[in-house]
Amino acid sequence: MGDGKLAATCEKCGATVTQPLPDRSVQQLPPAAFVSPVHPHVHVRHYPGLYTQPKHAPRLDLADLFRVGYAPRIAFPSLYLSTNLHRALAIVVVFSVFSALVSSLVTADVGEVLGYSTGDALAVAMQGFVSWAVSILAFLVFAFTAASVAKGVFGGRGEKSSTIMLIGYSYPAYVVLGVLLLLIFTVGFGTLDLTDVQAWTGSELNQAIFWGTMLLLVALFGLLWLLWVVSRAISVANDISMGEAALSTVLSAIAAGIVYVLAGMLMRLPMGLFL
Repeated sequence: MGDGKLAATCEKCGATVTQPLPDRSVQQLPPAAFVSPVHPHVHVRHYPGLYTQPKHAPRLDLADLFRVGYAPRIAFPSLYLSTNLHRALAIVVVFSVFSALVSSLVTADVGEVLGYSTGDALAVAMQGFVSWAVSILAFLVFAFTAASVAKGVFGGRGEKSSTIMLIGYSYPAYVVLGVLLLLIFTVGFGTLDLTDVQAWTGSELNQAIFWGTMLLLVALFGLLWLLWVVSRAISVANDISMGEAALSTVLSAIAAGIVYVLAGMLMRLPMGLFL
């Protein structure tokens, strides 16, 4: 019936009874030719049968959490049936804290090459907390934008809770890429003075070119990998194609990027992908 309600017929009197779906039931989608006045975008095309299956008892599925990085087509349909919003948000909170901590530590470690002074230590700690809060806000903006675009532009399900849930399991991939880029930057540029490029020697210039190229290549391939993973999450959650999901991901990334830009205008954030 839409809105999570079930229409049943009484076996004794034949009356039609409308009632909420039982707990842990998944609303069955109508045939593709049916146009619902409540959910006009509902359709069955890309993941037939997935949304009519009963969900398992929620659990923290660590196997699928790792499988997301190399087999998202298998992992996300499994996660759709085996996890819930609370567990996904817990993963986001834990990994966002880890990301903010690493970013703050790296920023403090290479503070001199970035123009930080010893007196900025407290400011870096405050920036780490702010960056954590901003990352949570940006994640929610990303997920809500993805669900809205998937439904409004591509006629997907637009189910915000499922979108947040599956993108939440993609969040560790974002953090892994960010930490990897920070490590490459620290190794390659930690001994260089970025505040006085004109004073670099020839060997320092070659060092910067080598590690800059390495950083660029890792960032390029990493972002393509991240696009592949997150697009599959949005595709499964909203029953749209990978191409449509990729466009939804790009538009959502722009919306989340605006959050980081506005936050960066108010306070200097630690190093990380959001810069």
